[in-house]
Amino acid sequence: MNETSSDGRPGTRFAVGTRVRTRHSVDRDVAPDDRPVTSGAIVDEFDDAGRLSDDEYGRDWAVTKRWAVALDDGPLVFRDDEELELDES
Repeated sequence: MNETSSDGRPGTRFAVGTRVRTRHSVDRDVAPDDRPVTSGAIVDEFDDAGRLSDDEYGRDWAVTKRWAVALDDGPLVFRDDEELELDES
């Protein structure tokens, strides 16, 4: 999924404006793998936001993600590359 760019930084096949699919549910009791897949568009990138690993936060909520995705059904969600797939429909 990821590549290395010419400047040595991790590359990606995603960019602002890319149509993507991701799992999303407002019900926190639904396991991540059981959440329905929904489509949206990437609206912002936070690659240079001084990201910490999830373990460095000391919590599992409100952690930094690389992409802001506006889902077609309304919500704005934040995802990393591995949580997205291209929407080729």
